[in-house]
Amino acid sequence: MVLRRLAARRPHVLTIAPAPVSPDDLPLRLAVEVELARRRWPSATSPADTDVLLVLGTPGPRLAQVVRAVWATVPAPRVAVGVTTPGAVRSVLDDAAARLAGRGGDTTSDCAVQRQHGRTADTGVGDRADTGVADAQMADLAFYDRDGLALDAVHVALGPVLPHWPAGLVVHATLAGDLVTDARAEVLDVPATVGPGSRGRSPLGPDRTRLDILTRVLGLLGADHLAARARDLRDHDPEPGELTTFGRRLARHRPLRWATRDIALVGGPVEERTVEQRVLALARALGGSLAPPVRPTPEKATQAMIGLELGAARLALAAMDPDTTLGAGPVAAYAPPQGEVTHHHHH
Repeated sequence: MVLRRLAARRPHVLTIAPAPVSPDDLPLRLAVEVELARRRWPSATSPADTDVLLVLGTPGPRLAQVVRAVWATVPAPRVAVGVTTPGAVRSVLDDAAARLAGRGGDTTSDCAVQRQHGRTADTGVGDRADTGVADAQMADLAFYDRDGLALDAVHVALGPVLPHWPAGLVVHATLAGDLVTDARAEVLDVPATVGPGSRGRSPLGPDRTRLDILTRVLGLLGADHLAARARDLRDHDPEPGELTTFGRRLARHRPLRWATRDIALVGGPVEERTVEQRVLALARALGGSLAPPVRPTPEKATQAMIGLELGAARLALAAMDPDTTLGAGPVAAYAPPQGEVTHHHHH
């Protein structure tokens, strides 16, 4: 009873969104973020932290597998809901809160989950390795850390359900300790190539695109007040001078610069050479009527993660903000060479 009341009062919401290939996908994500901020409902950090599983749009077959796998790990009391239009966001969230308050345990039947998330096949969740739901393989390949100790190579799929992570993106990475030694991009349910007219488009406009990127970077850094301010400026019409003032505040923010200073962006996916330079460029351009920032393809952005520690790699990816509408093509799951012993680890 107590858990049910607490969950209904301020439920933790885990959102799952497809890559924004439809004109309605991006406005829907923004509408959800605005409404969650208005209600002060916190974002869930993992399935175990989730009260409401909120699915945006209409997932394709691969993302639908992710939804099923995630739902299987969400503890009760729990609710799964879907929303396809910005105008329905409030009513959907009201319904989720009411269902949480009404009864404990599962408040969405298996059949309802199948209907909401496009499921038409079996009820198992054995596809985790293919969906990118944190399924890792540890191989007997020796890497050497800075102190000369040999480390096992861990092959892991990162995404697509992570906080401040590009929608629909899965990064197939090899880790030696916490160092990314190899990385390949996959965008779920998006073809390898799209029409040439879509490259470089910025549906949000220059300043809102910059603020959207800054919201993710600041959120990953734990700068919640700055992230909330960036999101508020993105979602509303700022007064004259507000964007410039906020940009100057970020540029002078020493902890922000210190936290991003030594994170290199190797391979030229964007104009800036470090995450610090990228953040400064985004901040200083606010309110300046400049062209939208360069957003690399998922392949190039993922390659720039190689050589970085995992936390820094996530910051670099958020700062680059790869355009997942461009697709990344199919990526085969990691398969160790014959005779190599592997161990499976689920996180």
